Amino acid sequence: MEARGTKAALLAHARTTARSLAKRATTPQARADICLDLLADIGDPGLDVFRCALQALPVDERHYWVGTLYTLLLPTKIRRSQATYFTPPTVADAVVDLAIEAGFDIENDTVLDPAAGGAAFLSTLAGRMAIAGLNPKEVAYRLNGIEIDTGLATLSGRLIAERLGSPLHREVIITGDALRVTIPASYGLVIANPPYGRVGLDDVRGRAWRKVAHSGHVNKYALFAELCFRHARPGGIVALVIPSSFRAGPLYDRMRAFIRSQAEVLAVGSIPGRDGVFIDVAQDISVLIARKGKAHAAAAAVSFPVVGAMPSAVAAIRQALPAEPWDAWPLPAIDPTLVGGSTLADYGVTARAGYFVWNREKDRLVAKLRGRQRGYPLIWAKNVRPGTACMPRGKKNAGTDFVTFPDDSAAIVTGTAAVMQRTTNDKQPRRLIAAMVDPSVVSKWGGFVTENHTIVLTGTDTEKLELAVKLLNTAAVDQRYRRVSGTAAVSVTLLRQLDLPPPTAFATALEDADGDTEAAASAAYRHAPETVDA
Repeated sequence: MEARGTKAALLAHARTTARSLAKRATTPQARADICLDLLADIGDPGLDVFRCALQALPVDERHYWVGTLYTLLLPTKIRRSQATYFTPPTVADAVVDLAIEAGFDIENDTVLDPAAGGAAFLSTLAGRMAIAGLNPKEVAYRLNGIEIDTGLATLSGRLIAERLGSPLHREVIITGDALRVTIPASYGLVIANPPYGRVGLDDVRGRAWRKVAHSGHVNKYALFAELCFRHARPGGIVALVIPSSFRAGPLYDRMRAFIRSQAEVLAVGSIPGRDGVFIDVAQDISVLIARKGKAHAAAAAVSFPVVGAMPSAVAAIRQALPAEPWDAWPLPAIDPTLVGGSTLADYGVTARAGYFVWNREKDRLVAKLRGRQRGYPLIWAKNVRPGTACMPRGKKNAGTDFVTFPDDSAAIVTGTAAVMQRTTNDKQPRRLIAAMVDPSVVSKWGGFVTENHTIVLTGTDTEKLELAVKLLNTAAVDQRYRRVSGTAAVSVTLLRQLDLPPPTAFATALEDADGDTEAAASAAYRHAPETVDA
């Protein structure tokens, strides 16, 4: 059976098992007991099918699926609040390899994982240390973990012990919130796949968050990143598996500047695709490897490997980070020679975020305008479909929703325009999805507004705007956007800066390709002139 097919079958087993045992899995200890039963040769008959499937797997794969079952047994609310998603073995192995390559000494250095989870990193490191000749007692004294879930901490300790083939001589993983417990030491390697999700300032301890976040936009993974750098010793390695939003998100500028002030950035790895890698994760994920000590030198080359995929004979691309420490860290161009040299501004196109936040102003959202009530039709993100003129349609796919206005507003679009989806999900093949608004919308109602999950594109030249929309819907442009942004939300700033072929180059290529936009976009990048249209 192919790897993807095997994973799908195991995930189906895990989900079925979790559903069948949900009534028993009411406490952390009960969940741990169910998962520990899977490690035994004989146990609960209700686990026999899943147990049999796991026994044929290598130890790291078996441990991963035991831990995954634990997460599936968690109540949905707890699972989401703790952001309990485990690191697959291929990724854990690759990250450990990168840490060793960066200078982590597997025979002598100590390790901390402040978000130990299913012990993916600590179990992998235990196996590597055992292979290097360390006895189980030495390994146990080098490894240190913190886990907020008591049952998961118990399970993780057992997984490490099974990897070593010996009971642990100390409590390797303690139970607690790493952001609140006292961590007295510093370590040669601090490695983590931390939880993510926004938290309020009332839930944040101390003032360290200011180094890595903005008020109102504090993410758990940024807090864990600060903690990891704080507890790495000088010259120690920090290895993080974190959402790619840190690379380019405007709200993560402080985090990028902080990292560069604390350490030499050695590698920024990309994990290709969420599907088939992380289970139920709705974020693109990156890997950060850094050496704590001196600040990152502006001209220093950083490696950009692909992590967790099949080994490649192609060497990782190396390039410097942007000059300003807070600027976005784009992935290297797929082919550095294919540079368009233009932006949306060269198409005469202006981009701005959608205006209306419906769940904050529900009283202004109406299904019908009455009397002299002033309002304009609302375009939802789901109304946007590439290749089809965009028309307003109600939130429930019936009728038209209107937004009322007491006075004139710049939010009302009264001219030719296009709309983009601002947030896409992992089931959509494209991140950039745009459509022209049907001219009848403005002629009938005098204008329209869009919700905040959209981006409005406007321009005085209708032909150039239509040309830009065709270009934005191509794979060539979508791939370039993904190189500069690792988040599912489209950034207006990054969209304005996105490298595009000049309008004349794309228009000419479109004629030569008989209207084939995909072929034309690729050709326009290959033959983009050195000068930009006036």
